[in-house]
Amino acid sequence: MLSAMSGNAWSSLKGVDNRVDFISLYLVNVTKARNFSHSTWHNRQHIFIAMKSGKHVGWAEVLGSKNDLDFDIAKWGAFLKPLIGSGIEEAIEFGRQEYFKGNWNAKNSEPALMGLYDLLGKIANKPTIDIWGLKGNKPVPAVFTILEREVDMALEQAAIAKEQGLTSHVKVKLFGEFELDLQLITAMRAFFGNETKIIGDPNRGYKYLNSIDEVAEVMIKLNEAGMDAVEDPSELDKAGWIELESKVGKLALVPDHIMRPAHKGIEIFSPEMGSYFNLHPNTMGTFTELNKLASKIKESGKGLMVGDSSLIGPACTFWQQIAIGNGAAWVEAIEKPQESDVFSRCVTGSATKMNSKGEIELIRKKPGFGLSINESKLKKLSDKYATV
Repeated sequence: MLSAMSGNAWSSLKGVDNRVDFISLYLVNVTKARNFSHSTWHNRQHIFIAMKSGKHVGWAEVLGSKNDLDFDIAKWGAFLKPLIGSGIEEAIEFGRQEYFKGNWNAKNSEPALMGLYDLLGKIANKPTIDIWGLKGNKPVPAVFTILEREVDMALEQAAIAKEQGLTSHVKVKLFGEFELDLQLITAMRAFFGNETKIIGDPNRGYKYLNSIDEVAEVMIKLNEAGMDAVEDPSELDKAGWIELESKVGKLALVPDHIMRPAHKGIEIFSPEMGSYFNLHPNTMGTFTELNKLASKIKESGKGLMVGDSSLIGPACTFWQQIAIGNGAAWVEAIEKPQESDVFSRCVTGSATKMNSKGEIELIRKKPGFGLSINESKLKKLSDKYATV
C-alpha cells in the first residue's frame, strides 16, 4: 500500500542502498513505580531499538513489559527478523500488513515502523514529518504527569514539575475513588495556582457508576475543585461520550481509549464526543492512519493531544514531532530524567527540546526524526543487549 508514504520519498531512495542491515535491542529497566486506577507498575521494561542501514541508524522505543525484571528482549524481538535484508519501502509495507492481518499488535508495529520511518528520512535526507506532509511547526506545551495515590507524594512530584518549568499543563492520575480524587485535584490546584491546566485521568475508573448522570455529577464536582479536563472517566461508547459531553458544562472531555487504534478511531470519531482527542502511543498501530485521524480531528475544529506510554527515550522526540506536525494542544510524551537518566546520558543530538516556557519546540528540522545516540555508552548503561 504505497499510500503509506509519498512517491517522492520512495524516489529519494532510488539508486541507494536502503536495506535494513542490522537491528540492535537495548533493555532499560525503570524502577520508579507508576500508580493507576487499574494496577501499579513497580517496574517497567523499555526497549530501545536501533535499525541500521549502511551509515544510518533509525531509532525507536517501546514499553515492552511491566513488573518483569527477567524480561527476555531477544525472544521479544524475534518478530523483527523478517525486516533484515528488506528494503525500507518493503519493510514499512510488511509491518503495516502484519498489523492489519492481526499477526502484530501495536506494540510490534509502532516501534518497527518508528525505526523504519526514521531510517527513511535519514536515507532520503529529509525530515520524516515533511515526508508525511505535516505542516505544523509551532511549539507544543508539554504535560508533566503525576501518578501517586498519596497527596504528599503527589505534591513531591508537583515540586519536580515546578523545578523543571513544567507548570502550564499537569496531568493527575485519578483512581475512581471520589474522595481521594477530590483531595488530589484540590491539592494540585492549590499548589499550582490558577494558571495551570489540570487534566485528570481516571483510566475509566468510574465505570462502576450506574448512569451517565452519575458520572457527570462526579466530573462536575472535580471540575469545581480545579480539574479543567478529563480523559476516560468511565467506560463509554460513542453515544455515551456524546451524552456526557452534553452534561458536564465547561469541563473539557478527552476521549482516549475509544480512539484506539487509529484506523478504528477514524471511523468512530465525532466532534460531539469531546473537546480534545488523544492519540496514545503503543495503541495507535499505524502512522499513516494516525495522521489521517489527527487531520480529521483538527478539521472538525476540535483539539488534539498526544499522550504517553511512560516513555523515557527515543520515542519521545518521535511523538513530540507528531504533536508539533499535527498542531496538537499538548503533548504528554516527554523525557523523564527523574525516572531514568540512561537516555539523557547517551543522547548526542535531537531535533526537539524543551524551551523556557515548558513547550516542546523544533530546534531545527533534521533528517528522519533527528536523533543520534552514543551506542557504545548505551550498551554499557542498558540492562541487557541483544541483536535480531
